[in-house]
Amino acid sequence: MRALRYHRYGSPDVLQIEELPEPSPAAGQAKVFVGAVTLNPLDWKILAGHVRLLPAFRSPPRGIGCDFAGEIVGIGGGASERHVGERVFGSLLPFGRDGACSEHIVVPYERLLPLPAEVDDIQAAALPIAGGTALQVLTDETHLAAGQRVLITGAAGGVGHFAVQIAKHLGAYVVAVCSAHNADFARSLGADEVIDYATQDFTRRDERFDVVFDAACASSFTASRRVLTQSGRYVNTGGDAASVVGTAASAVLARLTSRQRAISLVLRNGPPVWQRLLDLVGQGTLRPHIERVISLDEVAEALRAMVTGHGRGKIVVRLASPRADRRP
Repeated sequence: MRALRYHRYGSPDVLQIEELPEPSPAAGQAKVFVGAVTLNPLDWKILAGHVRLLPAFRSPPRGIGCDFAGEIVGIGGGASERHVGERVFGSLLPFGRDGACSEHIVVPYERLLPLPAEVDDIQAAALPIAGGTALQVLTDETHLAAGQRVLITGAAGGVGHFAVQIAKHLGAYVVAVCSAHNADFARSLGADEVIDYATQDFTRRDERFDVVFDAACASSFTASRRVLTQSGRYVNTGGDAASVVGTAASAVLARLTSRQRAISLVLRNGPPVWQRLLDLVGQGTLRPHIERVISLDEVAEALRAMVTGHGRGKIVVRLASPRADRRP
């Protein structure tokens, strides 16, 4: 089978397509014929070695990609409702060496969720990390409510474009921060107002927000607190070590000095959140925007573009043919 791998940390140039034996599922695992994989910023950060010091993190050789959708073609045994022929999606934990950019993968049952017929592989693969981050931040962490005001940076990106849709669904007034090029796109997602980050500094504005969701990690709690209400909440996606440490320190400071809150995000990437995302997709409330669909050969180029932070929606890697043409 074909799989995208790398044997040392580095730029996307170290990626290579290899022919590997197909994996066999152990007890508690399913073998999945992969239809689609979505790229996330986490993928290039792992590739570059930014998280190599995390406990239990496995060093190269490694595969790449976490979020996937496909069809179960083998069962390793153990109690489960999963079965051969079932369409599923999910997200691999990033600590192991296996990546989702492979024609076949083995996945623990608890990292899979069945897919309804109306959701295709490409849509489903786009959901787990990016959609789950947006949903968790706005509903579980900041408790955004109807009538409140929310500002979202990186509003056209992978997490941001989901966040705009979810915030609008919750009944909030949504101010999107993005490039002028993406302004119309942000409005089409439901943004009530758009700020061009190249010409305006949102932290210098006069209005106040109940929530600042810094999905682009473009600011900080210290800079943003002047545009927060007295009980406003700031959260970012922890895009780098500095933002993680800064937000954690700000969380302590905020609790000691005000009613405002800085929230350190710990992503709960699993089936309960994925099911809520599927429900929103089924209701027509949430729609993944797919910037482009690429092949394994184009992943390195896509990751290089992703590092710039100027993407719109999600990039999906197509590994298998549509279901009617599959021959596992």
